[in-house]
Amino acid sequence: MAVLAADLEQRLEGLRESFDSANPFRHVVVDGFLAEDFCRQLRADFPGFEDRYARNEMGQVGGKAVRQDLRDLSEAYGELDRLLQSGEFLQLMSRLTGIDDLLYDPDYVGGGTHENRHGQGLAPHVDFNYLPKTGWHRRLNLILYLEGDWQESWGGCLDLHSDPWDSTVDEVKRVLPAFNRCVLFETNEVSWHGFEAIDLPESERHRSRRSIAIYLYTRERDPAETAPSHGTIYVPPGLPPQVQPGQVLDEKSYLELRRRFAQLKGQLKFLYRRELEESGQRSALIGALQEARSAVAFPLQGYAVQAGPVSGYWPDGWVSPPLQVSFNLGRAARKLNLEIWTPGQLSADPELVVELPDSTQTIPLKRNQVQRLSWPIRLAAGQTLTVRMSSNLSFVPAADGQSGDDRELAFKLISAELD
Repeated sequence: MAVLAADLEQRLEGLRESFDSANPFRHVVVDGFLAEDFCRQLRADFPGFEDRYARNEMGQVGGKAVRQDLRDLSEAYGELDRLLQSGEFLQLMSRLTGIDDLLYDPDYVGGGTHENRHGQGLAPHVDFNYLPKTGWHRRLNLILYLEGDWQESWGGCLDLHSDPWDSTVDEVKRVLPAFNRCVLFETNEVSWHGFEAIDLPESERHRSRRSIAIYLYTRERDPAETAPSHGTIYVPPGLPPQVQPGQVLDEKSYLELRRRFAQLKGQLKFLYRRELEESGQRSALIGALQEARSAVAFPLQGYAVQAGPVSGYWPDGWVSPPLQVSFNLGRAARKLNLEIWTPGQLSADPELVVELPDSTQTIPLKRNQVQRLSWPIRLAAGQTLTVRMSSNLSFVPAADGQSGDDRELAFKLISAELD
């Protein structure tokens, strides 16, 4: 059985023009995307609604069921999966959108079959921007609708928004979820989309909004189009337009207000839980970094063993002010030799204060120079040598606007030895 519509190739040039010129962001609506008989088979094989697949981000059973095991649903869905991962299909999508080297996600993360029942809506949102397992960039959403004879008055139409944060300027493109209609749109930081709550007449509540969602990725993306990794970002709905000052609410308006406030509270609760989770992850990471840093060995050559953790020294050789490290000596020591490089990023020539057991010295340094420094010491085997250093100047690499390195650094250690 044919999968794609036979005339799709002939329509490609016009579809590409529509995609490139569309507002509020690049997208195209493709009617008759699949071969008619094949699409009918997908609709016939669509899985039934089960509570175990309908848990929302809060863990509660809601009005939306998602099945990511697409290829296992039926023979027709297995055939669809084989098409989606084929080079032929990915090349077709590249030609339609101008996005090269598209990649298929075999796990259908966030995708698969989506069924939305009466009362279910989806607030305007932008999607997560990186595939968690691989770090690929999310580039395209492809949504195929399977329900027939859907009426716009029933809600559930796909809304593409220009700016859902400000209803006074937001421009909305509305797409009816018609049978065998595909909506393909570029995913980025402005591809806001969602749908208003489904409101079916009593006689039509055996229906549901049924669709298949497929997401395509690339390994690379223009840096100007990238953003830090984030999950799905929702914009909660505001007041319904029919609610006005002095109005006596009818039951429908009251129930709509209740639904919107419940949705807002649910999103705030989800964000609270996510913040707690991420805060816990940050704390664990900071603890792991501190533990790893405490195990860093200061690279002193000579008969000495480091006594405890070093403070202010990094594994890549950089030193943060102040530095402190102690050693238990295995034999007598008479001199400490250091070779250091002072970076050019400092605002002026710095001064280095060195504290040893018998003396404290202030040494002028020159920027962007390697200097070899020596200090006499008189310690016998078994004694402890403690070295403290501080600098009056330091820099943070991240200040250059190109690095994420936010350490405070004073100089780089090239070598250290005891005589």
